[in-house]
Amino acid sequence: MVVFTLLFSMDFVLRSLLVSDEKTAITGGDGVELWPRKLATAKFLLDDMKLIKRAVPDTDGLASSSHLAVKLEICPTLLSSWKIGNVSVTINDVLLGMVSSGLSRYLDHRTPNVLHEGLRITGVAMVNIRQQPGLQDLSKLMKSNTKARWGNKFGAILIPVYYHKGGNDPLEYLKRAKAMVDKKKHSLEAYFSYKIGDLVMSLLGPKYACMLNYKLLCNTTFTLSNVAGPLEEISLAGNPLSSIKVNTSSLPQVLCNNLSLIVI
Repeated sequence: MVVFTLLFSMDFVLRSLLVSDEKTAITGGDGVELWPRKLATAKFLLDDMKLIKRAVPDTDGLASSSHLAVKLEICPTLLSSWKIGNVSVTINDVLLGMVSSGLSRYLDHRTPNVLHEGLRITGVAMVNIRQQPGLQDLSKLMKSNTKARWGNKFGAILIPVYYHKGGNDPLEYLKRAKAMVDKKKHSLEAYFSYKIGDLVMSLLGPKYACMLNYKLLCNTTFTLSNVAGPLEEISLAGNPLSSIKVNTSSLPQVLCNNLSLIVI
């Protein structure tokens, strides 16, 4: 955990201040937040994703070390583990593998024979690090001895994926995604990024905290979001709602991937 925290925290600082992804067809940057946006959706069967996740067993031993694992809640469940038997690949690992494979195929189609093998494409994901996840009852927040706190408390982690030329085994993307996420679970990168943002906010004010976040987004390529819809039955103007899909705009990035899991 200490080694992973040091490595990922150093990578986070460098990516926030100096280092940026190489230019590709999906690279954003300063001014991209003013571009018009296009919303596209794709649906996949949950049974198919379960079949895929069973194809990759736990081979590195990281996911089985539950006493070291740091439970992170990414808006809110990007790194939550859905274990079946000895298989520790999660549905969200499958989704991340699909994003990695899709980006490689798209770049290979748009700019063939231009990008080098193993090119890093960095994503950003927000992590909820509150002790009490989810919505809190207002009466509990009003108590003086409550552990719940007002407002947001979240950090950010970097999600690197890598470009590979056409013909690569699709399951290799899933294996790499699983190995990377397992290491992220064993680090305190999210807590470190929160402390950095909190320190900048306290010492320099919101202007510089905003500049730091903006610089991080300019130096990375895409954002990952996984905001879950309501668990209760809800309706709008008398019309029942089966799901709510949350997305973001006005970011200096070309892509924002919202990995919503909807069970119908």
